[in-house]
Amino acid sequence: MAAKEKYPEPTYLEYGFGELEHDVIKKELCCYCGNCIAFCPKIDREGNRPELVDYDPLCGLCYAYCPRTMLDMPGMAKRVFGRERREDEPLGIYRKAASARAVKAGARAQDGGVATALLIGALEAGIIDCAVVTERDDKWRGLPKVATTAEEIAAAAGTKYTITPSVTGVQMAMDQGFKKIGFVGTPCQIQALRKVQLLEEPYQFGQEKIALLVGLFCMENFEHELLFPHLVEGKFGFKAEEVDKFEVQKGMFRVLSGDMVKEVPLEETDDYVWKGCGPCFDFAAELADVSVGSVGSKAGWSTVLTRTDLGAKVYESALAAGSIEEAAASEKGLALAGRLAKSKEERFTSKTAELLGRGVPVNIRR
Repeated sequence: MAAKEKYPEPTYLEYGFGELEHDVIKKELCCYCGNCIAFCPKIDREGNRPELVDYDPLCGLCYAYCPRTMLDMPGMAKRVFGRERREDEPLGIYRKAASARAVKAGARAQDGGVATALLIGALEAGIIDCAVVTERDDKWRGLPKVATTAEEIAAAAGTKYTITPSVTGVQMAMDQGFKKIGFVGTPCQIQALRKVQLLEEPYQFGQEKIALLVGLFCMENFEHELLFPHLVEGKFGFKAEEVDKFEVQKGMFRVLSGDMVKEVPLEETDDYVWKGCGPCFDFAAELADVSVGSVGSKAGWSTVLTRTDLGAKVYESALAAGSIEEAAASEKGLALAGRLAKSKEERFTSKTAELLGRGVPVNIRR
């Protein structure tokens, strides 16, 4: 991380959950990252939303930690990377771009298994003492898990495609006494944890225990209660327990079950997208130590962007150890990823204009 510079975040003392609920949750801006739930013992999950379950201390922590209340991306980038992102960097600031995949075929989960391999390598090297991952139950509901072995990390591999408050797993890890926590998650979850790391007093809580952030490329995510009854079960006729895998390929959303594959054009899934994904511009998890995604690489490989010294160290160590193999990133592939990133940013601009037109403030600096 670059030399310390104060992150220009206002102090929200005397703000409470009521303000968070009014400004974010009821306005359908909440990305359900789980940051407020993780770091405030007075907040828990109720259905698919944070809920106050005890008296409100009005300390402002939940409001300050939320990536939808005030997100100053230029200021955060300057703290993390030493400079702001340029307009010609649609994938954010990175040091190296490559295609990679896990060497062991069994370790290749979704599109190469690189995120899994990086976490396992960081665990074995002592860079982290646990990894917060997202596993699933037999209904495909995402569940945060604190993984402490290579086997546990590998067992949670694969994209879940439905919204999960995965950051709550960070507090689970802290409660269990871990002090060097690795985390893998979507761009909004990475933003949330960078806020935890960068905020000044009085909002310094557990920041020194967050050791590694592995970000995943993400265009949008789905609401389980919409995707499964309407599409997976209703249109395709699959029970949740019968689904082996989801994937997005060439503009199609595909569901795999045994030897059967059913698909629809991706635009036909818009009604199942989590509402809070609309006001999001970040495709490539720009604030992560290292970002990973399938876009821009051939089938079975992942596009990898190393962003920080730590991200580069973890990636190069995995290469040296032989747990992943590398191929050059293609200009054509990176251009495709860049176009998707710009498309998401354009959607963010459009959605923000719509929200502002309805009198909904969007406090995000791009």
